[in-house]
Amino acid sequence: MNAQRPPALPSYPGIAVTPLPRGWRSGGHGLPVAPPTRVLDPADPLHAHGGGHAAGDAGRSGDVPSPGVTAPPAGPAAEQPGPATADPRATPPAEPGEAPGSGGEPEPRPQDAPETGPQPGAAAAGATRRAADPVEWAGIVLVTGTDTEVGKTVATAAVAAAAQAAGLRVAVLKPGQTGIVTGAPTDAEVVTRLAGPDTVRTLAEYPEPLAPLAAAKVAELPPLELYEVVDAIRAEAEKHDLVLVEGAGGLLVPMGVRPSGEPWTFADLATTLGANVLVVARAGLGTLNHTALTLEALTRRGVRAKVILGAWPAEPELVHWANLGELVPHLVGALPAGAGSMDPGVFRRSAPGWLTPALHGVLDNWRVWAEEAG
Repeated sequence: MNAQRPPALPSYPGIAVTPLPRGWRSGGHGLPVAPPTRVLDPADPLHAHGGGHAAGDAGRSGDVPSPGVTAPPAGPAAEQPGPATADPRATPPAEPGEAPGSGGEPEPRPQDAPETGPQPGAAAAGATRRAADPVEWAGIVLVTGTDTEVGKTVATAAVAAAAQAAGLRVAVLKPGQTGIVTGAPTDAEVVTRLAGPDTVRTLAEYPEPLAPLAAAKVAELPPLELYEVVDAIRAEAEKHDLVLVEGAGGLLVPMGVRPSGEPWTFADLATTLGANVLVVARAGLGTLNHTALTLEALTRRGVRAKVILGAWPAEPELVHWANLGELVPHLVGALPAGAGSMDPGVFRRSAPGWLTPALHGVLDNWRVWAEEAG
């Protein structure tokens, strides 16, 4: 008897369709969903999401895995399958230094090899809650958004404040700041005022409020060179426990140029560094599509990502609650609207309550959070 063949993938003229890894499925909203690893109440989509910690001892700043042991990831549901369960038909993740989607050889950089970010661990059999892994979101972490003006800077400041409260040495780096001509506070100034991290750096500033590469061309200034940015980030990583790198606009905004003269994006920076990415998203209408597109782009590149809601409204409506129910498996934080206008002292004391233990916060149950927020 002939073995049953797997169903053929759909084909569309001019479009390459890459299947998700074996065991994964696509949610009705387009967000990639991994096979479930925990027992949840199906009637309660908010139950215990967000990286709850075991009572009494997990989630503290001192909880660091033993050398050679990879701790389980803090994210609640969207665990990526290990190599043994990956579908051989799936497109392999882009190697660090390779232009995502090119399928070619990585761009040569003989003087150093890209570092590899933390890898997800296996879930404990039968566990219904997962211990937090602060190490997963230490080292180099990139912060992007589903769009511009979604709250990336304030979210970056919140993560920096929570990490410093947990005893980490924190640096915040902005590769390219645009819009200097407007006279508005720069992102570095906002982060310094709200969080006061150990180090805040901006590598390049451009007058016009455009994408960094476009702003450099208009101003006839040198664009950001990919490997100069990589070197600057790695230099800070040698001196700090956590380096937060804030992008400009969304994931695929042209940031600068490679040595070859080709543009590079924030996604290219993530694959080159082998770093995890935090995606800041809106809470309102339209966010499901924007968030799904960003997460899918990162997943296809082999980049681990989680989501932070940049501004949860004081009076949420039905659309906000509906979106929360869809996004909560991916969430590691939610900031209240207007957080950026808080007194810095209040902001720093409040920040851990907006973030899960994976980001050095104390938010360990989205059901409780939703009841308090509502």
